[in-house]
Amino acid sequence: MRNIKKSISLIIVFILIATMTAGCMKDNPVTTEPAKETNPEPVERIVTVTDMSGDTVTIKGEVKKIINLWPAGTSSFFVMGAGDLIAGLAVNNPGTMNSWTQLFYPDCVNIPALGGITPTIENIIKLEPDLVIIHPSTAKDGFAEKIREVGIPAININFSNYETMMQAYTILGEVLGGEYQEKLNHWCSAVETKLTKVRDLTKGISEADRPVVYYIAGQTDSLTTTMAANSIISDWAESAGGVYAPRLMELAASAEVTSEAVFKVNPDVIICGGVYQHIEKNALETKDGWKDLKAVTTGRVYTNPYACFNWDRFGLESQLQMNYALMCIQPEIASNNGITKESMINEIIDFYKKYTNYELSTTQAEYMLNGLRPDGKAEFPVE
Repeated sequence: MRNIKKSISLIIVFILIATMTAGCMKDNPVTTEPAKETNPEPVERIVTVTDMSGDTVTIKGEVKKIINLWPAGTSSFFVMGAGDLIAGLAVNNPGTMNSWTQLFYPDCVNIPALGGITPTIENIIKLEPDLVIIHPSTAKDGFAEKIREVGIPAININFSNYETMMQAYTILGEVLGGEYQEKLNHWCSAVETKLTKVRDLTKGISEADRPVVYYIAGQTDSLTTTMAANSIISDWAESAGGVYAPRLMELAASAEVTSEAVFKVNPDVIICGGVYQHIEKNALETKDGWKDLKAVTTGRVYTNPYACFNWDRFGLESQLQMNYALMCIQPEIASNNGITKESMINEIIDFYKKYTNYELSTTQAEYMLNGLRPDGKAEFPVE
């Protein structure tokens, strides 16, 4: 009996303790400290690409400082809003940093120049680049490897037509990543789409009905400096429904022709590129022999737009050349498919807003379309 009473007493004690504990927990609820989150170490960005020399190059970390030794590729950085990435150039002159480039990126004139396409390794090291883009002509000399030997990644990207530009920009996009890769991928897709469309519009034109197109490079006032066949010039001229004159001249490599060779093919269309385009157009219309060419007498001599670089040659802006070429070479087809001066002005505004983040005015876009500077003047006006 005593044991029973003892057990009951113990049970009562346990109940009282439990009741008191519950009351304490109610007044002072137990809080559980959340597990402290550990911030994982950021993973270093590592990209491995195969450049256009076939070299495998690994780039570690973000690419924020680039030395670009290939002037033909310099404009691409300004056009895609990446001017701040350029830490050094082979040359920095008015031709490279023209008035359009300065409009989009005013600080371009302050980028250090290294004095040529093969600066000393010491001068490259001083600028502490994350990447060096070499000039294609130095690839065979092992210049990229010399730069890599001091721990700086170096790549060769170059282009001569739309196909190789897409290859080069795909590699550059992989190297840069982020918004620049998105822009370059978009560019490649847009070029493929435009090329396909323009070629589809002109594929039914017989060879006999295709106008002969002669292109003048415009780096000087020479009327006999062109670009050889199998270049980007022949790419857009033939895609837009023309026959590229240097192909008829069997000009496989040289850019120089004779006036007699031009007179012999008697082109239907002449397109004047470069900064001397207005001087060239005037010379064609006034110079003996040239003024009697079919293209001149029928009013089919055209200047060609340029901005950070010549649309008709290389770079991101060459995307705009395809529709412009169609307007010059097959104007009726262009007009029937909504490609007009007005549509080109809108295309220009949209293009530069997307890639450079700069919104041109309608007037500025029209100046560009006419091969003029942002102030409406010719780079080299006719005197």
